[in-house]
Amino acid sequence: MTNQELEIFVHGCGRKPQVLIATPGDTLRIALVRTGFLKEGQNDILVFAGECDEALSEPDEIEEGADMHTPVDIDLSLEVLGIKQHHHVHCSPCRNIAVEVNFTGKTKRRRFSPSATVGVVAQWARKKFHLDPPTAAEYILQFCNSTDQPRSDKHLGELVREQCSLCFDLVKEITPQG
Repeated sequence: MTNQELEIFVHGCGRKPQVLIATPGDTLRIALVRTGFLKEGQNDILVFAGECDEALSEPDEIEEGADMHTPVDIDLSLEVLGIKQHHHVHCSPCRNIAVEVNFTGKTKRRRFSPSATVGVVAQWARKKFHLDPPTAAEYILQFCNSTDQPRSDKHLGELVREQCSLCFDLVKEITPQG
């Protein structure tokens, strides 16, 4: 890697993140085609730059809010898009991911950007269910009807498959006693 090359983390639907090496003058399209995240001439995938945490500043009275994180124009250069060393780029067929979180018989819903992390959703849910900070720290997200608990740094766009939706239960984290 030269001084002019950038390492960028690319995330995709149902895929593990991949490191992309590109120069600031490369268009995002060319860089994504080179890594195999896009096919030449493909236009059915939305691409988001950066990570989205808009939900964390959402007023409490908002029900069923949505991230306004807009896809980028992939025909622009990385430099013009402001994509720098170690930035995250997300490729997704989903404009938003409909998320529902269940806790104590209640459900909260919101549409998140594919670039939002499980940790952002968990923080949002703890706030929406009015958990006090000491108690909130004990709760994490678990996929509905499952015992699978995704890591907090996982991006929602990586977790979706055919549908642009996810369901979680807010559960008390079990910590091993030793």
